Amino acid sequence: MATAFLPAPGFWEGDPPTSGLEAGLARALATHLGLDGVTVVQVPFAALVGGELRGADLALSQLTPTDTRERKLDFTTPYLRAPAGILARRGVEAPDLKTLQGLRWVTSRVSTLTPIVENRVRPSSTPVSTEDRTGALRVLRAGRADVLMLDLPVALGLARAEPARVHVIGQLSGGEGLAAALPEGSSNLEIVDSAIHSLQADGTIDDLVLRWLGESEEDVPLIATEG
Repeated sequence: MATAFLPAPGFWEGDPPTSGLEAGLARALATHLGLDGVTVVQVPFAALVGGELRGADLALSQLTPTDTRERKLDFTTPYLRAPAGILARRGVEAPDLKTLQGLRWVTSRVSTLTPIVENRVRPSSTPVSTEDRTGALRVLRAGRADVLMLDLPVALGLARAEPARVHVIGQLSGGEGLAAALPEGSSNLEIVDSAIHSLQADGTIDDLVLRWLGESEEDVPLIATEG
């Protein structure tokens, strides 16, 4: 199993990383497929989305499928809905778009959410730009930015792990889902896809969300960016 961010609060926790939503999903998939266990391989995010799994059969790394990524990887059906969520430093609030625009933003060059910040939020000042999520979180924690846009489940995991430092102040409409990725042309796509459908149907994934994220998307206020 390949993943990029270790630890990833709410998704991959512990040393070795055996706790968290994606860690639990990996174990559930292994059990469903009759495998003995899970071996985790850390792969830099840019390499992973470029199709490099470094020998892993599957990747779970809070991945959103895109046309570009699908040229290098095969994706399963999403296991989790992932609208855009807004993670903010404690004390920062934004009930509406105008307030959001006046905040200090940080973005990541490899994130699929950066165009949403640029085109839907349109901040009043130029966001701080970083290479990836790790750098963006470092800027946010240092107080050099007020807010960061992440897939909502990722934002919820971080807020649960660091409640004194950050919280989720809202979400935007739309968005894709988080999916598992396999090497391009993998013969395992259909069976893994079927397993994910089964784990959704029997409530396994819902239980993992409740345990590791603490909230669902229904608990997070929607901030309108149009009309």
